[in-house]
Amino acid sequence: MFTPTIPLWSKKTKGRRLFICFCFALLSVLPIYRSFYYSNGLLTYERQKALIAGHSEFFNPWQYRVLCPFTIEGIVWAYDHTVDKVFPIENKFHFSIQNTSGTNLETDKFVSLMQTPGVMKYMLIFVLFRFVEHLFIFYLAWILWSYFIKGKWLIFLGINFLALALGNSVTAADLAFNTYLDVIFYLITANLILYKWNRNWLYLITPLAALNRETGLMIPALYFVSQMGFSNFSFRKFNLKEIVWPDKPTWIFTIILYIIFISIFTGLRIYYGYQPPQEWKVPAGLPMLKLNLFSAVGFKAYMELLGTFGVIPFIILYKFKSFPLILRQWFIFMVPIWFLVHYISVVAYQTRLFLVPIILIFLPMMLWLAEKELVQRYKSSS
Repeated sequence: MFTPTIPLWSKKTKGRRLFICFCFALLSVLPIYRSFYYSNGLLTYERQKALIAGHSEFFNPWQYRVLCPFTIEGIVWAYDHTVDKVFPIENKFHFSIQNTSGTNLETDKFVSLMQTPGVMKYMLIFVLFRFVEHLFIFYLAWILWSYFIKGKWLIFLGINFLALALGNSVTAADLAFNTYLDVIFYLITANLILYKWNRNWLYLITPLAALNRETGLMIPALYFVSQMGFSNFSFRKFNLKEIVWPDKPTWIFTIILYIIFISIFTGLRIYYGYQPPQEWKVPAGLPMLKLNLFSAVGFKAYMELLGTFGVIPFIILYKFKSFPLILRQWFIFMVPIWFLVHYISVVAYQTRLFLVPIILIFLPMMLWLAEKELVQRYKSSS
């Protein structure tokens, strides 16, 4: 029989906080490195400039995702008027790579780009912006998962898995700031729901999410669904009458949030001018669904999803009845819709698009299941 004699997770100390920050910082670097080395991180600069000028490469939807690009422009302006006046980085550093064994096309492009006036400042801010996004994701995921899991080292293990998932989900993307900010908004909403924070914060989160990315559309609905009572509902009996619906103020609150979101969503398209969604490989709808399911592109998507999620989705489906009710509610509400919409609208091997359900639902379920198994084994051996 195993009997713990000392706590494995020490009390809050300055040293522990520094250790956690150090580890989070290291884990935040990996996805950025992989975005540059294995994907299209270098395209971020020209895509940023194109969006600000009003002619994105893929106008719909990129041109309408304005929050991150204009935030970065604001940071660049502040940098130019503060740090750059004291330490002009482009005058101090000149980027070059010694040609010892020959360079490839990507390396030559990177060197050429970094010698373009203004690019070095942007690249520095791009990396810092994405780095901070990762830190927020790890911190908010830690808070969220702590609601279900008591073992801090187990949560730490989950953060490590998450960092690898972020690093493996960079296919066919630039630095994709809006994708990770979308994750942050969903994490804040999920924590607000679980810890019963002031729901009026959604009056701020919703418009920001609408300016950031259209996938934020589900944020008000996530709050609404979380207020419903499903404790007496059974799929086997399909007793819909046992579902407890939210009160009238919650209905009104959710409707107002959707009025705000749809107004911003529509306003952006009126301001920039509406253009139909642009095709990538095949049109959205049934052709895209067939491509993602039954083609070489589909096989690539399966492998990329396996590299991002592992087999966690299958474990969750196998043990679905075991999980906490709120996580099952979120799964039923979000996962089928999220996967279906993306499978019929985009090429599915861009697995960064599926990070919201893995962070909000899949990983806390998996960690909860692992901890439950450990506790049961400990009790049975006591």
